[in-house]
Amino acid sequence: MTVAYSGAEGAFAHEACLRFVPRHEPIALPTFSDVVDAVESGSVDLGMLPIANNAAGETGARELVEKAGLVTVEEHSLPVRMHLLGMPSAKLEQIRTVVSHPVALLQCTQTLSEMGVRTEETSNTAVAAKMLTNPDRGVLASKAAADLYGLTILRRDVHDRPDNATRFAIVARGER
Repeated sequence: MTVAYSGAEGAFAHEACLRFVPRHEPIALPTFSDVVDAVESGSVDLGMLPIANNAAGETGARELVEKAGLVTVEEHSLPVRMHLLGMPSAKLEQIRTVVSHPVALLQCTQTLSEMGVRTEETSNTAVAAKMLTNPDRGVLASKAAADLYGLTILRRDVHDRPDNATRFAIVARGER
């Protein structure tokens, strides 16, 4: 049994797969649309999609699910601890740009503003962590992403709300 999610190992959606459907093999795909297409085609059994974050709002995934005629099997809330990660040699003071998924950046708007850094959007938190090579840049991602990609946590819990959480939907093909 397989479950597709958007991003790379270490993404919050990957964590949701491990926590909420532990008997399914997680399959990383680049985008929410790719997850929906994989479920719709039957190439995976389930999809795991972030529907909304309590600080940042809707992700746009629900509309993709509805348009494709997929059904939501379950929804679960995952507490999200967003950390600022950097290269092992990086110092917090040298970070000028922070890169992450747009919804992750929205979860940390106030903190990033106070830090005076520029932001840059990318497709996924874990993808940003995996691609980081510049010590003047940081990424917003999970501790799992830091561990997987050899990064340092420069600042913990940079999300603006202490109760930061994302609602994930487990989706499947509807009756045909």
